[in-house]
Amino acid sequence: MMAIGLVFLVSFIDWFIKLGVFNQLSQLSLKWWRLLAFSGLFSGLFLLFPDSIPYLEPLYFLVYLLIFQRSWTWSQSLFYGLAPFVLVDLFQRTFGIYQLKWTTFQLWQTSLEWLDILFVVVVLLLFIPFYRTFIRLLGIDFQHMKKVFAYPKFKKSLKNLIYSMLFYILVVHSMLILGQSVGEMDFSVTIGIGDSQVDLDFIKIYFAYFIGSLFFLNAKLKEQLTEELQEAKDAQLSSLEDYSQHVESLYKEIRSFRHDYTNILVSLNEAIKQEDVREIKAIYQTVLAGTDQKFYQDAYDIGNLAHLDNTAMKSILSAKLMEAQSRGIQLTVEIEEASTAPVGIELLDMVTILSIFLDNAIEAASLSAEKSLLVAYFEDQGEKILIIENSTAEERIQTKSIFSYGKSSKGEGRGIGLANVQKLLSRYPSFILITTSQAFRFRQELHMPHTLVK
Repeated sequence: MMAIGLVFLVSFIDWFIKLGVFNQLSQLSLKWWRLLAFSGLFSGLFLLFPDSIPYLEPLYFLVYLLIFQRSWTWSQSLFYGLAPFVLVDLFQRTFGIYQLKWTTFQLWQTSLEWLDILFVVVVLLLFIPFYRTFIRLLGIDFQHMKKVFAYPKFKKSLKNLIYSMLFYILVVHSMLILGQSVGEMDFSVTIGIGDSQVDLDFIKIYFAYFIGSLFFLNAKLKEQLTEELQEAKDAQLSSLEDYSQHVESLYKEIRSFRHDYTNILVSLNEAIKQEDVREIKAIYQTVLAGTDQKFYQDAYDIGNLAHLDNTAMKSILSAKLMEAQSRGIQLTVEIEEASTAPVGIELLDMVTILSIFLDNAIEAASLSAEKSLLVAYFEDQGEKILIIENSTAEERIQTKSIFSYGKSSKGEGRGIGLANVQKLLSRYPSFILITTSQAFRFRQELHMPHTLVK
């Protein structure tokens, strides 16, 4: 009984390490009790079915993702479902840890002592600092790696890596498990070259390919993100320049109005002195009656962006609102004074969502009869609220399907933007998006509580 407990301990630690790697790669942030529970479950299955379970172990994470992460694509599920097991298995086989662990499992019915188990446990635990140091030296950022699935340019490299992992698990791993029963634990080929021989170890070769592929994808993704960041900075600078010019034109207009208003008061003063009621009425009707409308034009609504202290959000809003203004859309902009960017979301994601919402709203409003657009941003009860509402050509739009890829109120094949919004918001489960459409109005209302970025 003690021997079974010792083997269970080794298996438990082994699975806890694999689950930790799975947690890091997938960025799922599984709670500690889940990691402990799954480690115990998988170890128990191994003790109950030691001859058959090893063939199925590489598929545990994939099954978990297919059940609990149904919103993920097949590529995401296959990559994150297979990569953690393959990575740990390759490490252990390359550096001899697997052979030591398997020998322990084989000897549990004979001469297994506490010192043997202690040695195996220490070797297993040494994997953790070694693995972390190795990944850090390579500069692989698994948090950013999640973004690689959004770019078609990486599709081929990802597909090749996924196919290679499937081959490793279904063929190589199965053959290695089968070979262990007869004492064969390697997968190598000896090639004769002249009078010498060269041993090609498939495990070491594939380990180099696997790590190299991760490094390549990580490096290329960093290049892509750096390029996008620079483009975003350039666009932000351009938008800020446009906004500055817009504010300058408003200032000149206000100065001009102040000068004209002074002249009007002088004329009105003379008419009052002469008690010329007809002249007073004429001055009011021709000059003063329209001045109250002057400062309710869309241009002055855009000036409300001064209340927003985040330059990235301010620049995208000013650029889009001036575009709407140029297309003859009536604007209403309501921004609370001293407004800040929402916390709990990456700024690039926030700007992307804002841009997509505004692009869709401007296009839909320009096709409608009313041609109106409302943008509101304020804080209420500890959360930031963004409202974008526009007029529509249709009285009511079906809101259930517009977030699907290729679906949109603008026509077939033009709904990629809203599908991306859905994908971005899936990273922030505490955020709530309310979409409504009625009476020729379409409204997006995003509630963003003060939470930490996940």
